[in-house]
This record gives sequence, C-alpha cells and structure tokens, in this order.
Amino acid sequence: MVVQFTDSVAGTPVYINPEFVVSMRPDPEDPINLTDIRLSDGEELRVHGDHTDVADKLARALPA
Repeated sequence: MVVQFTDSVAGTPVYINPEFVVSMRPDPEDPINLTDIRLSDGEELRVHGDHTDVADKLARALPA
C-alpha cells in the first residue's frame, strides 16, 4: 500500500511505498516540520511532517 505525503520542495503530493524506504531522519533545517526520506532506488524526498508521525504513517501501511 502506498502512503501520500506532501513534498516540501514542490508542494505536490508524493506517494511512497513503505517497503522501499531505506532510511528517514528529521530534516536538519526544520526538524519539527520536515522529514528526509531515502528510497531504495537512491531517490531522496523531503516531506512535510515530524519524522515520528511520518514513521507511524508508513508503519501502518506495511502488511502484517
């Protein structure tokens, strides 16, 4: 299942499959509001949301 977030650079929706997330961390410039996500294909995204909230949203979308 894919999860929708808002890209902080373009302001457009991005859809992320949590199975392809390699790492995520708080954005150093705005750690409360932005999260940096790295995907298995090497792409990096900066999305709106605290990294804890983003992680919870992605975890709920993973198959049991």
